[in-house]
Amino acid sequence: MEYKTTSLLGSKEIGITFTDKAVTPWGGLTLFSGLARQIGLEQALRDALPFHLTSPNATDPVEIVLAFMAGVLTGSRRLAHVERLRWDEGVRQILGLKRFVSDTTLARFFRRFTAGVVTESFESLMRWQLSKTGLTGKTLDLDSTIMERYGSQEGSLLGFNPKKHRRPTHHPLIATLGRRPWVVHAWLRAGNTTSSSGAAAFLDETLALLPADMAVRFLRADSGFGVEPFLRRVEDKGLFYAVAARFSLGLKRLVAGITDWREIEAGITVSETAFQALGWSRSRRIILIRQHAKERDFVRGRELFDDPAYAYQAISTNLKGTPEAIWRYYRGHAEIETKIRELKWDYGIDGFCQQKFFATEAAFRLVCVTYNLISLLQERLGKKTHQTLGTLRGQLLACGAVVGKAGRRTILRLSLSGPWREQFIAGLRLFFSTAQSNCGAVETG
Repeated sequence: MEYKTTSLLGSKEIGITFTDKAVTPWGGLTLFSGLARQIGLEQALRDALPFHLTSPNATDPVEIVLAFMAGVLTGSRRLAHVERLRWDEGVRQILGLKRFVSDTTLARFFRRFTAGVVTESFESLMRWQLSKTGLTGKTLDLDSTIMERYGSQEGSLLGFNPKKHRRPTHHPLIATLGRRPWVVHAWLRAGNTTSSSGAAAFLDETLALLPADMAVRFLRADSGFGVEPFLRRVEDKGLFYAVAARFSLGLKRLVAGITDWREIEAGITVSETAFQALGWSRSRRIILIRQHAKERDFVRGRELFDDPAYAYQAISTNLKGTPEAIWRYYRGHAEIETKIRELKWDYGIDGFCQQKFFATEAAFRLVCVTYNLISLLQERLGKKTHQTLGTLRGQLLACGAVVGKAGRRTILRLSLSGPWREQFIAGLRLFFSTAQSNCGAVETG
């Protein structure tokens, strides 16, 4: 049966029929599949996942993980959203899945994770990923973030929430390394924890994950980490650090008495002092920044006194550089906030919340693994600047394709033309040694 509609402009008559042909809007996942095969993702997952299912009808855990990753890459934020790919024959063929899992299968899979399984599985995956990258950065950035929850899930508790007061949250820790986006380690924590809760142990685990030839010398963190146990652990590790200092009453009084401010830019002055906060075992160097707060200007600092014309920032450090050099170095810490926003907006890391805490943490950390894979994909494709997943969806992953046959071969016919086709073919040649413009795996005719 044919249905009729008209175009929005011009009132041109358009006929509508339906086809049983396998059509997918995500033909660009072919390149992700090529990267995964090139770096050995399947074997890494088999080595990391401890689940050995005996039922002949059970779905392979590796297939479940790949289905979840496909859901993340195509914009899912809930397990139920992944369900829409269940009837996408093209995605199933690209990933080589025997069958695409349902949301209930995903939920049962994540419920199998315990605290020990989460730690062992994802430390194994992180070590494997780090062995595949050429990260050269020597600065480790630590930060925490707030993830609002709606319900009574395990670990979803009342805590610090600057945007939605009295809303239960989870409060994860995330560590990134290098200028290119790369999550080295991540913890999911209950919402009533502080930024520094468990931070020393988190740092120990993070450094233990790094390969022997990947030496980290520097660390940056915000004021939530400026407590004695954490700073002492950083110093014991021999790291140089720049950590935002908390403006305690003692530090405020000290800042109020400083008169030797030195201007380094228009409206920005710096100074430095030594300060020992209550509970600190010794005094530490404090870099002070005072910035003139212009109207509607975004200033990273706090108003300390009655005069609202200035915003102040303090940095605790053991670096030997000038105050302005240390301030400019610390400003690079803002990159981790950009990465966390991308993880939330494009990867849905604050979604996939489930009743069991460690089920939620397993999904949370699997999103981080997917994030690193996309970072590696961009590196292999020769992207000079990092593109967000939202941009990649529109320019790379979202590509109409029809699954067909040519003899006994499966053919994926991509709807690409012009420079987009040439770019895609160049990507195919990177990951498939036999890839040509009319290769057997992907056809454009």
